[in-house]
Amino acid sequence: MISSLRGKLLSKKNQEIILEAGGVGYQVFISKKLSESMTGLQSEYMIFTYLDVKENSMQLYGFSDEKEKEIFKMLLSVSGIGPKMAHNILANLSFDEILSLISDSAYSKNIRIPGIGAKKLELISMTLKDKIFKIDKETGRGAFDIPGELSGESIRFEALNALINLGYPRADGEKLIREVLKKTDLKITTTEELIRRALDLVS
Repeated sequence: MISSLRGKLLSKKNQEIILEAGGVGYQVFISKKLSESMTGLQSEYMIFTYLDVKENSMQLYGFSDEKEKEIFKMLLSVSGIGPKMAHNILANLSFDEILSLISDSAYSKNIRIPGIGAKKLELISMTLKDKIFKIDKETGRGAFDIPGELSGESIRFEALNALINLGYPRADGEKLIREVLKKTDLKITTTEELIRRALDLVS
């Protein structure tokens, strides 16, 4: 399995690049975020990758970080979504926009992705919301304290488990959320906002 590549950017067209690594030119279909960061031909980049292997083909998909890669893999778990469609979503939406889509199905009405209709977007929200925001009160209870605005326990549990499902160890997720909540000037009232603030600390 090819999980990452480091090499020279030989060409870039839309959401597709050729990256030379170890003397081999790899064709990689990349996300919107990664595309925006790869601005210099002949420059060296390190990218995270997912290799899709079929009977008669192999295709590489590239991401800016592990968070994007985990979201891509979660999209593949949705009925009717294969690697090409998952890539199409990441090629058109930012990480925060995908989080908004998953956490609020009504947000799908504001999204336009070529080849993907409103019903498919609603299915993504319905399928992945429980996976990202699953509450695990038995294992998460008492892991950290939340002041003031976050009087409901569900927000912290949902945020913690969202980070875990995005690939962060529980201890790291707890630490990130503690760091966010130490900033008493922040008024956080939703799970989505807490997750975004935590991810901002590692971006």
